[in-house]
Amino acid sequence: MVRTVVATLIFCALSASAEVYKSVDKYGNVTFTDDPSSAQKRGEKTEKVNVPPTNIVPGGKAIEPMREEDDEPGEEHPDYQIKVISPTDQHTLTPGQRDLVIAVTTTAPLRHNAQFAYYMDGTLLGKTDLNNYSIREITRGEHNLHVEVIDRNDRVLSSSTPVTVYVHRPSLN
Repeated sequence: MVRTVVATLIFCALSASAEVYKSVDKYGNVTFTDDPSSAQKRGEKTEKVNVPPTNIVPGGKAIEPMREEDDEPGEEHPDYQIKVISPTDQHTLTPGQRDLVIAVTTTAPLRHNAQFAYYMDGTLLGKTDLNNYSIREITRGEHNLHVEVIDRNDRVLSSSTPVTVYVHRPSLN
């Protein structure tokens, strides 16, 4: 077992230090390879390239994302005012537009584990702390969109004005 591991390590070390050759064909195309024989067979001149050792920098410690602390007893959420900024109300998606991105803005950043809840036609699409949400391959027809800011207990803190979008798709009739 130990001999197999040692043999594998030696093989890896030898293959990591393989020689590199450069050749240029009659059209000026440059090729780098570890086997110069194919270029020499085509009559191309090859030259050995001196490849310096790889500069390896050790990775640093991952930075933990900053999160707001949990709600303190009696602490209130900010007065969120949320607005859908894209798409605009009465927007029409043409047949070439397959996806729809909903983007929102608020008067205050999300705090205390608040999230956005994205809805289409009254159905929850998803919850996230991102201020945009993508609907892939949205179906044809009229759709009503709205977004809510919710706390960690799914209590609604604010709700946007609904936005209506119209999705056109080609008909095969």
